[in-house]
Amino acid sequence: MQYSWPQWRASVVAIIRFDFGEVLPDVTDGDIDWDSWRSFFDEGRSPQSAVDSAFLRDLRRSGSA
Repeated sequence: MQYSWPQWRASVVAIIRFDFGEVLPDVTDGDIDWDSWRSFFDEGRSPQSAVDSAFLRDLRRSGSA
């Protein structure tokens, strides 16, 4: 799926709320440093892949951690 930047951002926020709701239940778009996340979008990563990378879950899944 091809996301626009606003759609992608909204998806990232929703994933963070769902996956980390116990510790970040009230995270909003304004809480995120989007300049830091923009490279994930520019690389063509899905919102889920970006969250996994940002929270280092992709390392755990690959067995590298």
